[in-house]
Amino acid sequence: MNAIQEEKIKMDGLIHLHLTVNARISPKFSELPKDAAQQFVNELLRTVGMKPLGQLQWADAVDLDFPGQSMVQMITTSHCSLHFFAHTDGTNEIYFDLYSCKPFDTNKVIDVLDKKFGLEEWHGVLYHRATGSAPKVKTLTGEKNSLVMRA
Repeated sequence: MNAIQEEKIKMDGLIHLHLTVNARISPKFSELPKDAAQQFVNELLRTVGMKPLGQLQWADAVDLDFPGQSMVQMITTSHCSLHFFAHTDGTNEIYFDLYSCKPFDTNKVIDVLDKKFGLEEWHGVLYHRATGSAPKVKTLTGEKNSLVMRA
């Protein structure tokens, strides 16, 4: 058996999880500077037991119609990204993705998001796929620290 065949055997058993969360967050959270984004990523990766692959990519909005910051962190099992938008009416929001072929606890990820951003109201999707089986999708919703999963 060659290295490519061995790698294919490893890949055949992988589970792929893609969590997306859209949230209205605390109006007290007004910006996500690069150092705060790095702290968030460090806590997230520590919580889910994942490792960074390269440096955090971070940017301040150049389109002032959508003020905020965005970040992407490649991880050894895929990536996470977050977009933060600060609105003049105080309804700040985030759009978060975590995609990984290493399983993770969705509740712990939601807890990390809530701790950092103060989730007021949120919804999301957990997309679960594995080689050789049909994908599964769960809808996630929550308000103030609650997590409800519906198939």
